[in-house]
Amino acid sequence: MKYKINSNYYRLLLAITLFVGCKAETKTVAKSDKPNILFLFTDDQRYTSVGSLGIEEVLTPALDALMEQGTSFTNSYILGAPHGAVCSPSRAMLMTGRHYFNLEPNVYAQFSVADSLKGVSKHLTFPEYFKANGYHTFATGKQHNGVQWVEKGFDEGKSLYLGGMTKHFGTKVKDFNKERGWSKPYINKEKFSSELFADAAIDFLENDKSDSPFLMYVAFTAPHDPRTAPKEYHAMYLEEEAKVPENFMEGHPFPIADMKIRDEKLAAFPRTKKEVKKHISDYHAMITATDTQIERVLEALKASGNADNTIIVFSGDNGLAVGQHGLLGKQSVYEHSIKVPLIFVGPGIPKNQKREAFAYLHDVFPTLCGLVDIDIPESIQTENLSSILSGEKKQVRPSMLYAYNAWPGDKKPTQRGAHRAVRKGDYKLIVSSKDGKVTYQLFNIKNDPWEMENLISYLEFKNKKSDLLIELKSLMKKTGDPADLNEEMFGLYSLEQSE
Repeated sequence: MKYKINSNYYRLLLAITLFVGCKAETKTVAKSDKPNILFLFTDDQRYTSVGSLGIEEVLTPALDALMEQGTSFTNSYILGAPHGAVCSPSRAMLMTGRHYFNLEPNVYAQFSVADSLKGVSKHLTFPEYFKANGYHTFATGKQHNGVQWVEKGFDEGKSLYLGGMTKHFGTKVKDFNKERGWSKPYINKEKFSSELFADAAIDFLENDKSDSPFLMYVAFTAPHDPRTAPKEYHAMYLEEEAKVPENFMEGHPFPIADMKIRDEKLAAFPRTKKEVKKHISDYHAMITATDTQIERVLEALKASGNADNTIIVFSGDNGLAVGQHGLLGKQSVYEHSIKVPLIFVGPGIPKNQKREAFAYLHDVFPTLCGLVDIDIPESIQTENLSSILSGEKKQVRPSMLYAYNAWPGDKKPTQRGAHRAVRKGDYKLIVSSKDGKVTYQLFNIKNDPWEMENLISYLEFKNKKSDLLIELKSLMKKTGDPADLNEEMFGLYSLEQSE
């Protein structure tokens, strides 16, 4: 038996859709005319791992302070991914404001560093757009979508990591300047990655002489594994004191996509509470260590005199299971893997507020446009959340689509499978296809946030399943999702017998 990629799906992925939007000449904007923007981004930090939420026992004083100073979303998500390296399409969607179904695959299909350097997008990115609208743009940290994205979007960058995952001591980085080009790679073996990137951000804040407002993109590689924070942070979290999540399982209850992918092999099968506690304590150490560096950047922002006129956005590129549902990774559509923190702070943004509106991470591009009062490009496929932040509206969408499927180019076809899910109101329906079997799960997220009680077999929820299936198919059509729920693995891969 061999696997054959569905040709229509593959052609759709290969289609390069030129953006239809504003390709304006670079404008000159006085520093006082527009607010600055500081985007803080972590890697693999799930929604529940912000200490002030009271869900996980993790110390995040900097993030807690941001929540007090601004407005946060309690239902903020990523759309999903077409392969196991979830962070790459997540970042591509964030940058472009487009759904991953409508991005060329070379942007996010990165199986090696060499491949990652080839990623060229014909779509407009938010740093590129803000640069064209008079912003001085700077980046540091993880750039997972190729050197061209850096060159298009940023005037300068320092300590840029051009890859997916790396060790946290001895990270190989490069600098970039639009006039001088790229520096030679260099390594600092003494500094923790988050400190290295924070240093670069602080250096920019202390030495920025531009007359234009700035846009800073500070993308940490933590808390992604290997979870090797400085020793003092691991000492703060004792393995034996870590709490096992309510939905801990020794293994996932049924076969799903990518159950034996690299992320899942970080712990033995079946899962044990002892080993999961170790992963959780190390995960929390990484988060607190990075939070400390975020605090340093925020203090430098205050010292620069720009804090009162800066919009700060904090989020993570995706979540992580770390022992939930028998999983460790992020290759699913459970809440632990797709739900991310999303916080906005700045002039005109209400303080210490929470919004329940459904939000995608890639809503950030149009939302920033709305907050600084510039036109939203026509290439954008997501929503402007500024009316939610102001309290003018309660929601910008009534439902959410989530998607995941193992990459068709996977050299291990037994990994393959697919998920589609929809959230409307308090209910979430997950449809999974694997090994010729389709499995349905229905959860009441409000009453069951850990997704432990599958309601699908209860007769009183039969109509709920039907309604959500209709909504799911509608969202798939609206977003350009090529999946067909009636086909094996949703038609994204087809099977044929061979000798």
